[in-house]
Amino acid sequence: MMRRQHGFTLVEILIALSIGALLISLVYGAVRIGQRSTTALIDQTGDNEVMRIGWQFTHDALTRALPIPSRDNSDDKTLFIGNPDRVQFVADMPAYVGIGGLMQIELGINASPKGEQLVLTRQHFDKATASATAETAQQAVLVDELDGFDVRYFGATDIGVAPSWQSDWPSQVILPNLIQIKVTPKDGEPWPLLVARPLTGTVPLDDEIQPDEGGLQ
Repeated sequence: MMRRQHGFTLVEILIALSIGALLISLVYGAVRIGQRSTTALIDQTGDNEVMRIGWQFTHDALTRALPIPSRDNSDDKTLFIGNPDRVQFVADMPAYVGIGGLMQIELGINASPKGEQLVLTRQHFDKATASATAETAQQAVLVDELDGFDVRYFGATDIGVAPSWQSDWPSQVILPNLIQIKVTPKDGEPWPLLVARPLTGTVPLDDEIQPDEGGLQ
């Protein structure tokens, strides 16, 4: 009687290879899912940090906005530009923000190959010439792909005029009492509503004003 030789048949080898390939595929898929989850979490954390820092800087700058007379236009006493999609002003910023002293700050929409970006620009402001210094300009992209951006202003546009919410700030004599900004990224949750109150150059209000939620819908 012949003994059966020890070893594996071709069928057994093929079955083992198939099982091994299946296990490798499952492990690789799990690793890929884990990598995508980690990447998404890192991206979300980065976006949240940009939002927090950008929003804090913008709020602090708006509260420090100053009325600076224009050298070119005697009627312009503020150098404040307020539109629905852009706000520009001069603020006295503390040294810890990087460039201390007077700075011209602009928050608005810029076009990009991807669509619209929300860009924050700051540059040193020379009070002697009443103009910004271009070589000190610094830009930061707060939102790479923007779905919605709206700025509204509350106050009296002139002495004796009743204060109200407006989409533009036409007054060149005084600053608005409140600036409200709403930002919605293309792929993400809307940012917290920002409401800032300039501390100087405004008309005193008797009553506390609530954010204009309805006007931003």
